[in-house]
Amino acid sequence: MFAAVAILLVVLVVMRPQAPGSSSDEDSGGQLERTMNNLRLQLKRRDTQTSAVIEALKGDKAIENTFNEDVTAHLEAVRIRSSASAAEFKPVPEAPSSPPKKVEKPEEKKMKPAPPGRKELLPRNTGCYATKNAEECCAAIDSRYEVHGPPFFGGQNCIPAIGDAKFKSGNKCEAESWVNTNDIENSGCCGPNCVDPTETLDDVLAKQKVLHTDKHAKMDPDDAHDLRIMWVTDCQLQLEWSSVLLLHSAFKVGQPGDFTRIATGCESARMRQFVIDSMASVAKIFNAEDRVVVHFAPKHVTDERDNTNGEVYTPYSKAFGVQHYLENDKPQNRVGVILDPDFLFNRPLEYRMDRVDPRAVIRGQHTKDWQHDVEPGRPVGQQYGLGIGWLNYELGEICGKDSPCTKVSPKDAWRYFTMGPPIFMTIDDWIKIANGWHDYLPIIRRKHKDWMEEMRSYQMSAAHNQQKTSIFRHFQISDKSRNPTDEGWEWIDGPNAHLPDPCREGKAINAHNYPDIDTNEQPYSPILHYCQAYEPEYYDKHYVWSKYQINFGIAQVNSGNLLDCDQPLYEDPPRDLIEAQVDTPSCLHERRQAWMLCQVQYSLNDMLVDFKTQKCGKEGYNKARTAKHNFPPRPGKHDHPDSCRKKRGEQKMRG
Repeated sequence: MFAAVAILLVVLVVMRPQAPGSSSDEDSGGQLERTMNNLRLQLKRRDTQTSAVIEALKGDKAIENTFNEDVTAHLEAVRIRSSASAAEFKPVPEAPSSPPKKVEKPEEKKMKPAPPGRKELLPRNTGCYATKNAEECCAAIDSRYEVHGPPFFGGQNCIPAIGDAKFKSGNKCEAESWVNTNDIENSGCCGPNCVDPTETLDDVLAKQKVLHTDKHAKMDPDDAHDLRIMWVTDCQLQLEWSSVLLLHSAFKVGQPGDFTRIATGCESARMRQFVIDSMASVAKIFNAEDRVVVHFAPKHVTDERDNTNGEVYTPYSKAFGVQHYLENDKPQNRVGVILDPDFLFNRPLEYRMDRVDPRAVIRGQHTKDWQHDVEPGRPVGQQYGLGIGWLNYELGEICGKDSPCTKVSPKDAWRYFTMGPPIFMTIDDWIKIANGWHDYLPIIRRKHKDWMEEMRSYQMSAAHNQQKTSIFRHFQISDKSRNPTDEGWEWIDGPNAHLPDPCREGKAINAHNYPDIDTNEQPYSPILHYCQAYEPEYYDKHYVWSKYQINFGIAQVNSGNLLDCDQPLYEDPPRDLIEAQVDTPSCLHERRQAWMLCQVQYSLNDMLVDFKTQKCGKEGYNKARTAKHNFPPRPGKHDHPDSCRKKRGEQKMRG
C-alpha cells in the first residue's frame, strides 16, 4: 500500500500542470514540434502509470477517499492538456483550493533620508546607469537593493563621469562605490566641492589664497573655536585611511575645535577630489562640515639648501606644510595643535592645564609650574625621547650666532625642549616656530642625516623663539617597551589601573564606548600613536597589526584600498589576546602590544563601518571581517622570548 502511495505522489508531481509564462510558451518552429511529439509519448506512459496506481488503490477505501478527488482533478487536467496540445500547446492552470496568499512587498532598505536634491531611482532596483546626463545623475540615488549584489549599490549617490568621458562600463553614471573601486580616473563630481579637472595645483593655490582673504574679511574672530587641530600628509591614496581614522575618532569622542588637513603634493585633480571627498564624508557622519578644511600645499620632499643634490627626505613636508598653511591661510583660532597623521583619539584632548584635575595629569620628569593655559611663550606638549643631543649641533650656523638657541643649558633643554606632538601653542607663536622649523632643517641635513632631524629642527626653533614648553607624559601612548613609567602606560597596566580589557570586551576604550568612565578617577591617554608594529604572541600563533602593511597588498583583497566598498573589514582579535600573555615584568611589552592591537583594530573597524555606510550605502559594502596581516614574527628572541609564550589552557604564570 505504501509503495502505491509513493508512486501516486510521484505521478502527481510529474503531472502537475506547467505554470503560465514558462519556457514552453516561448517554443517555436521545429523546437515546438519536437516538444509536442515528446509530450504525446510522455502522456501515454503517464496514463498507463496512473491506471496502475488506481488499480493498486482500489482495495483501500480510506486511501481512495483521501486521494480520489486529487487524482481525478489531475487526470482531468492532463487529459484536457493532451487533447489541446495537438492544436495549440497552452498549459491549463490548476484551480486553487484556497485563495492565494498575499505576497508582502519586501521591506525597503534605505540607508538614510535622501540628501537634499537627490531622490532614489524608480522603479526599485534601478541603477545609476539609467540616468541620461550628469544633471540627472547628480540628482539620483541608486535603488539596487536586491539585484547586482551583494554587496548591493542601493542607497549610494550616483556619480557622473568627468566632462565628456564615459566610465569603463560605457555608462555616463555609476554608483559611488563602483566608481571608487573600478574607475576613479574618470570620476566627475556633484555639488559645490567639485574639483575642476582642468585646474593645476598652482591654480588651486592661487584660488585658495583669494578665498582665505574673502572668508576672513567676513568672519568674526569671536565665532571661531578656541582650538585649531592641524596635521600634514602627502597625497598617497593608499594612506588616506589614516587621516580618515584620525578625523573620525576625534569626532567620535567629542573633540572640540576646528580641523585642518594640510595635504601636500596633490598634483592631479583626481587626488584633490579624493582627499576632499574623504574628509567631507567623515564630516557628514557627524554633521560637522563647517569644522573641517583641506589646505593644499606644494610638494616639498627635497631642498636645494641641504646640499644633498636632491636627496629625498619626506619629513620636509611637515615643516613646510605647516608654514605654508599659516602663511597663506592663517586661522582665527587662538590656539593651534600639531598632530601626526597616525594619531587615534581615545578621548578629547585638554590643553588648558589650569582647568585639568591633577589626577588626570602625568608630568614630565622636569616639569614645574605647569598649571597654566596655553599662553604666548608657554606651549604645552607631549614628552618625547629625543634627548638633548641637538645641543652638540652647529647651533651658531643653524640658528644664528647670537640666537637664544645657542645659550640653552642642558637643564633647560631637558625641562622645556624634549617635546613632540601633540604640541599646543598660540597661533601667533606657531607662525614664529614654523619659520625656523622650515629654515633650520635643510641646514641641519648638510651634516646630520638621522630620520628625526625634522623634530630636532623644531626643538631648535622653539629654543630660538624661547617657547618654554610645559611637558607631560600622559597625552599619548605609543612605545611598546617595558618601561613602566613611559608615556601614559601607568594608567593602562600600572598597579592602580582598573580599565576594561578592550580585547575581552570587544570594543575600544574611548569616550564614546564608555561615557560613564570618570576620566579623573580612571584616566587614560587621549591619543594612541600607532607608529610601530604590534606583534603579540597568541599561544602557538603569532598575531600582528601594522600600519605599514595596510593598502600595500598584505591585508587587502587584490591589493585594493581599505576604504573601497568591496574590501572587507578587519577580523576581530581573539577575546583572550591579553589574557594569553604571560603576566610578568619581562613580558610586559607583549601585553602592551596585545592591548594596542585590540584598541587600534576595533577603532579601525568602527571607522570603516561608519565611513562605508556613508560612502557606499548601508547595504553597499563588504561586511565580512576577514582582513588581517599575516607574516612571520621578528626572529629576535628579544622581541619574542620563548618565556613569554603561554601554552593553550595554561594558568596564569607567576614572575
